[in-house]
Amino acid sequence: MRTRTRIVAGGAAAAVAAIMFTGQASAQASGQPSAQPSAQASAQAPGKASAATKTTASCSTTGARGSMGATWPSGSDPQWPYYEFKIALSVTDTSADGHHVRVRFLSKDVGSSSTRTWPWHSLTSGSGETLTLNTTAQSPYGIVATGVEVARFEGDTKLNSCTDWS
Repeated sequence: MRTRTRIVAGGAAAAVAAIMFTGQASAQASGQPSAQPSAQASAQAPGKASAATKTTASCSTTGARGSMGATWPSGSDPQWPYYEFKIALSVTDTSADGHHVRVRFLSKDVGSSSTRTWPWHSLTSGSGETLTLNTTAQSPYGIVATGVEVARFEGDTKLNSCTDWS
């Protein structure tokens, strides 16, 4: 199942920033996949880069373990940070504690040390279950660093989390 949602950056940049995030997700439990919504927005960069670089990041926190893999559209084209990145995210619920877990992609814009947070993807099916998703990310400000945040939640309250950068 594939769903699409527009994501627009908040704050002062809301008028100029539209961020892309597209994808499909599935929760794998006892061999039975189920769809998880993802999002997409609109900022297309012209052309494609000629080569790619793959990086990974992963972390664990109480009750959750997750990872991110990014395929960077690098190469000789100096515009590569503005192209589409292929992203793989995964999160596993490691504790039978009644809480759900989430994972999200993190990035840094060209020329900025600020962290851009992307939408959360939730796994609510319980301990021992894993959510995996393949998606893409693109920013009109470019992406020069990629990372992952994994967290355990009670409702909308983040109980604990971890981050890692590739």
